Amino acid sequence: MLLASSTYRAAASTAVALLAALAGCTDKKPMAEPPESEHAPEPVEAADPYEHTPSRFGVVPLHAGFSPDPRVVGGTAIGEIRAKSMHRKCKGWVSKTPDYLLDADTAFFKLHVLGRSRSDVLLVVRTPDGRVLCNDNRNGTTDPMLRSDFPIGTTQIWIGVREEGGKADYRLGFSEVKWRSSSIPLPDLD
Repeated sequence: MLLASSTYRAAASTAVALLAALAGCTDKKPMAEPPESEHAPEPVEAADPYEHTPSRFGVVPLHAGFSPDPRVVGGTAIGEIRAKSMHRKCKGWVSKTPDYLLDADTAFFKLHVLGRSRSDVLLVVRTPDGRVLCNDNRNGTTDPMLRSDFPIGTTQIWIGVREEGGKADYRLGFSEVKWRSSSIPLPDLD
């Protein structure tokens, strides 16, 4: 037992001497503490890609239980860029800038979005979470309609046309209840 104890003391003494020698071999000064700033850095939030997004015709503010239902707005669709550039299943042409922005301050469960025109138009929607939805013909009509969940935030909406450079007057409707396209008036004839 005496032998093990003296071996341990010798090893410990050697380790201490080695550490002292290593500490003396460096000519670097010990690292200083970083200076304390008066203000802690504030966390940086990710930029909202839809904030301040321009639209051709304006913003449609909606909240759960909005009235009148359906809410109807109008505009003129133009064919500037391929809708396929937004989603591979989209057919036709849309404007470079969204026609409308849907500004939802509450989430919607199965909101109906319907386009109505005397021409064959399509509907393209990009939600705040980045989903792109397209529709060009609802069953038995040339009126596009989407029924989907919409989160809180700003959704971009385009009404498009079949041909590049084409134009079409339209009405765009939003509803929380099941309704028919006839509840949205057709655009006036020019």
